[in-house]
Amino acid sequence: MVSVALQALATRTNGELIGESVPLQGLAIDSRLTQPGDLFAAIEGIQVDGHDFAPQATAAGAAAVLTEREVKGLTPQLVVSDVVKASGHFALLKRQAFLGSVVAVTGSAGKTTTKNLIAAALSGAGTVHATQGNQNNELGVPITLAGLNESHQFGVIEMGAGQPGDIAYLCQLAQPSVAVCLNASAAHLMNYQSVDEIAVTKGEILEGLGGEGLAIINADQPWLAQWIKQAGDARKITFGLSEKADYRAINIHYRGLSGTQFDLIAPSTVLPVSLRLPGEAQVINALAALAVAIELGVAPDMAVDGLLQVAPEVGRGAVLVGRTSGQVVDDSYNANPAAVMAAIDLLARESAYQVLVLGPMLELGSTSDALHHDVGRYAKAAGIDCLLAVGQEAASAAEAFGQGAQYFPDQQALWAAFPDLPDEHIIWVKGSRGAMLEKTVHWLTRPEGASSC
Repeated sequence: MVSVALQALATRTNGELIGESVPLQGLAIDSRLTQPGDLFAAIEGIQVDGHDFAPQATAAGAAAVLTEREVKGLTPQLVVSDVVKASGHFALLKRQAFLGSVVAVTGSAGKTTTKNLIAAALSGAGTVHATQGNQNNELGVPITLAGLNESHQFGVIEMGAGQPGDIAYLCQLAQPSVAVCLNASAAHLMNYQSVDEIAVTKGEILEGLGGEGLAIINADQPWLAQWIKQAGDARKITFGLSEKADYRAINIHYRGLSGTQFDLIAPSTVLPVSLRLPGEAQVINALAALAVAIELGVAPDMAVDGLLQVAPEVGRGAVLVGRTSGQVVDDSYNANPAAVMAAIDLLARESAYQVLVLGPMLELGSTSDALHHDVGRYAKAAGIDCLLAVGQEAASAAEAFGQGAQYFPDQQALWAAFPDLPDEHIIWVKGSRGAMLEKTVHWLTRPEGASSC
């Protein structure tokens, strides 16, 4: 394990070291998840103060505690002015000690799945350390970087952006040698002036690559020229359905919810590709992953085989059996207009009776009502049979859909009045994380007679 001396972090942060310097391995912000040798960062949140749990972290094996005020009786301890920033400094020290390749990936939609696909495509050529779940912010990225060690050949880091400058900061920590820019769309608009500004922020992932870096860019996006400019002197590789893309897909065959097949056209090879993930969006994500792996020297057939490791996850497209009949697609983890429209496209291809359960798409600012309206209209035009809108923000989607739509103020109201459906049906559940529509997924899939959530 690559270790960092606590004294080195104290010097970097101008912090007050209480006790002796010790080697630090990983980074933890939850005392329950702390491993021996970790640095425990005592973060003061709105509801929970990590300082209160520092003793538990030490008992769990934390080598040292990072605090903003001294916790009496705990040594070694490093007291700093800002625990979050100091955690970033620790992550940077770990990154600088890592000799393998670091791949960073961002986009408004698909970054978690693409991160998983990249890790799978690389796995045949070496050990991969990747972001767990979607820990992609100023806390999650340092945790991932802190887990890099000498046994890893690759690090794959997912990066999210809630506001301008976020990606630039995360890249300062990760110092990627390869950066993937997937897409930009209306997400977190409450913190941006426009989607164009979102695109520029996503492009920040390309700016620090330099002449030795590799930029992997979606050729189908309207911001291609912008991102190429942001990539500067880095080597540039494109992916997408465009005929001009370096890595592109032809002969795409959709196998419903069971997956997708296509032929990969790459600079040096043509190969058939099978995915366990459905839809055009996943084809694009797979192309990005294949571009990364092949450009890093992975044999093309090995990279293609690796993609079969990735299947839809709970909250991200997992197909479940309904409690009485039909299928339920659990896509409840996150939502923005582009992602919802992609889900609608997939649902519309199904021959069974189609039901979209739509929760709020959050963080859209003043555009929320109009964007929910657009989604409802899009679902109607696609031929979706039934739209069940849940939550005040989603009301305009039901209004735009018209006949065949119902609006419910909350999930309990939805459950109480859930419509009777034909035996052959598919229910797609989609909403932002804050809507907690996994509760509805549970209700739809629990055995009859079981207690409600």
